[in-house]
Amino acid sequence: MVIGDPYKFGFLIERVDSWEYEPFINGLMFLFLNEQGYPDELRTTTLSAELPELFDKGSPFMRPAVDKEFFYMESEERFERLAALTYPESIDKESDLSYVLPFHEINDAGYAVFVLSDGSDVLISVGQWSEGKLLPLDERIVPSDEYKSIVRGLKSFYEREVLRKKPDAAHNKVTVKRVKRK
Repeated sequence: MVIGDPYKFGFLIERVDSWEYEPFINGLMFLFLNEQGYPDELRTTTLSAELPELFDKGSPFMRPAVDKEFFYMESEERFERLAALTYPESIDKESDLSYVLPFHEINDAGYAVFVLSDGSDVLISVGQWSEGKLLPLDERIVPSDEYKSIVRGLKSFYEREVLRKKPDAAHNKVTVKRVKRK
């Protein structure tokens, strides 16, 4: 299932029953940004673990940090500062995970995805580890309504395919309003 627009920002996600074993629900999950998929290789994603972490109320995916200074900063400088905050060189400094997506399959494949907002739009930035340094690859500003639609789409997939919940009939109910003709 494709959620969003892979040519801009979206996800390709699918549950694969034959890859599952109790208690794990597995499948595929790729994040797309500007036509490029992450991770860049096929990896089994434990949907029953990855999705709840993405949907945690404190997750940057659910609540991108609002930081206008970072948002409007020059692209390379912003990326370097986000990388330094998230992955400090000194082991004495604590990592700030306020901006990085908790998506283990992407991280394990050598990528990091940062998310932040200016209070309206959402900026998604991807970097790749190379020789011990996180280098910027790509970024995109996504309008807030599109971003929220993608979040809702992933949550719907999670409820339907991972939790195997049926859609709430009351939620999907169409209201018909009769208008009197004069």
